[in-house]
Amino acid sequence: MKFNWISKATTILLSSILVGGIVTTTVPMFTPEAQAYNNEDAPISYQVFKNDENSVKQIVKKASPKVKQQLNAAFFKRMAQKPVNAYGSSISAYFSQVMHVLTTHAVSELGRKGQVTPAFKQDYRAMLAVYDQFKGRLDTDYQNSVNDEIDEADQQISKNKVDPDSISDVGDYFIQYFETNIRPTKITGVPSVKSKITKLTAKKTSSKKYVKVTGTVKLGKKANYARIKTYKGTSYAKLKGSRSFNKKLYAPKAKKVSATVGYYSHGHFSGVTPAKTVHVK
Repeated sequence: MKFNWISKATTILLSSILVGGIVTTTVPMFTPEAQAYNNEDAPISYQVFKNDENSVKQIVKKASPKVKQQLNAAFFKRMAQKPVNAYGSSISAYFSQVMHVLTTHAVSELGRKGQVTPAFKQDYRAMLAVYDQFKGRLDTDYQNSVNDEIDEADQQISKNKVDPDSISDVGDYFIQYFETNIRPTKITGVPSVKSKITKLTAKKTSSKKYVKVTGTVKLGKKANYARIKTYKGTSYAKLKGSRSFNKKLYAPKAKKVSATVGYYSHGHFSGVTPAKTVHVK
């Protein structure tokens, strides 16, 4: 049985076909800063990064279950935490990792004699969709090299007898050229994170003489302590690694508690979040 489900003429539409079967262009009109043909270190805007991230997320959703398990929400969360690392400027080039995972699984999903399987089809289509997302930012010679590898793989797929090395070459060539052509040292226009206390609770202990205060915080600026106020005065609680704090205070008549998170050094406290007040339960 032959699987003539892909051809050279339709390669550039695979990222569109992949999502819902509807032909819609997923590759955006990139700004000059994103088209780094001869300026590999050129900055990339946060808007372009988000488009790349969202497009790749949608592509992964159409991949095989094993790929989705590996390229999960935690993977994309790490990517979003430092967008510049998503490209080629460090060892954490997450977009090329996506191609590596897709390629590895596609190869492993071929039959013993190179037969095409449903899982292989999912991951190979996803490989080409990822390539389509970025190929406009690769040098023309690099695009031609990857296209030649795709043509060779397509011919084997049409005969339902695929050499695993052909699939590996598609992924390997893309990764090599991606990390050569796209390695920005800066992402511009990243929205600033507003520092704030996201949760604050104050509860009396069983003795009713102490109040246990706990809180979590989201930080856009450096901070190391929470300043907590009750009618008894001010106390400080050191922030933990998970951006949380807690403190048990002697305040038997406390009705409410307020807290501010900031940076404390040499007897001076500078708040970075607005004060948050809660009633004691």
